[in-house]
Amino acid sequence: MECWEDECDRTATVELHVPWDDNRFVCAPHARVLGRQDGVVADPIGDGDDLIGV
Repeated sequence: MECWEDECDRTATVELHVPWDDNRFVCAPHARVLGRQDGVVADPIGDGDDLIGV
C-alpha cells in the first residue's frame, strides 16, 4: 500500500490515529513528522521486516 500523503510514492509502514481526522496510512518519513502533533498515535503496520531500509 502506498503512503496516503499527496505526491508520495513510498510504501506505507505506519498507521496514524488522528483524533481530529480520519486515520492515515503513511510512510516512515511522514509518520516522523505527522506523529509529533499532540494526540496523534503512530502504530507500525506489517511484521517489522517491511521497515528495514526505510
